[in-house]
Amino acid sequence: MTPYKTRINRVLDYMEKNLGSNLTLEELARVACFSPYHFHRVFYSQTGERPFELLQRLRLEKAAFLLVSRPEKKIIDVALDSGFTNAASFSRAFKLSFGISPSAWRERESINSNLSIGSGNSGQEDPSWIPYIEYRQGVQLWRMRKDNRERIVEVKEIYPRKLAYIRYTGPYKGDGKLFHRLWTELYTIAGARDVIDGESEYVALYHDNPELTDDDKLRVTLGISFQREFAGDETLGVMTLDGGKTAMAHFRLNSREYQEAWDWVYCQWLPLSGYVPDDRPAYELFPFERKDEGDGRHPVVICVPVTAAS
Repeated sequence: MTPYKTRINRVLDYMEKNLGSNLTLEELARVACFSPYHFHRVFYSQTGERPFELLQRLRLEKAAFLLVSRPEKKIIDVALDSGFTNAASFSRAFKLSFGISPSAWRERESINSNLSIGSGNSGQEDPSWIPYIEYRQGVQLWRMRKDNRERIVEVKEIYPRKLAYIRYTGPYKGDGKLFHRLWTELYTIAGARDVIDGESEYVALYHDNPELTDDDKLRVTLGISFQREFAGDETLGVMTLDGGKTAMAHFRLNSREYQEAWDWVYCQWLPLSGYVPDDRPAYELFPFERKDEGDGRHPVVICVPVTAAS
């Protein structure tokens, strides 16, 4: 990453963690270590959006997600949680962006979500997975079985982790060559800085909802957890991956099977679970040793931060 890109990534991380706050240009410029005058220009050159255009987009996309995933929330509470000061300004901005009112969006998308549950690519209803639930030392363990298949989902509290990371913005779905290039870049940079150790975890963090965000604006962060003292530099950023209750679904996947696995978590397991996603980003977690057992598949854990459904 260029020095400017690293600084702007730091601002984007700050925005995401403070969407509900009244952020100012001066505050964002300080995070980037630029003067407000230069920050505005540098931000646009790196993102293609002006700071408050992008901030508004992130707030609206968060609101669109919350309207459907948290149906018990009043629309005014969704507006306030997403950084809007009142219902009127929120409704105007939402309709301008999505073409319909927040209440109409909630109704339409909730119907679409319910229709998709249990549906495979053919559009036919998928036979139900049968859950078997255990509790082990604070961990809720789901064994989901259908025919002779079993999938395991753990729900547990995880601790915050520091990530050394690089970030990519643009289309990425199903692009195995892109991810191979990005992982190689991350390994090379992090290895040269002695960030990787025997307890490092590898994370692909998805910041945006592909159903809401244009492909050229989708962001994915590839990170390595670390424990030593390292504050980041011009090529390798540092961020905190928040802890909290997380559903961790275990798979073995090849590059063509990721979308089906994500769909299974959201459409098959989640509606049965008694949980809803919260607004922390979901991510993929890869073991330190990604062994291929000869079938082209590697172990992957899809991690979805969750909270109890009301």
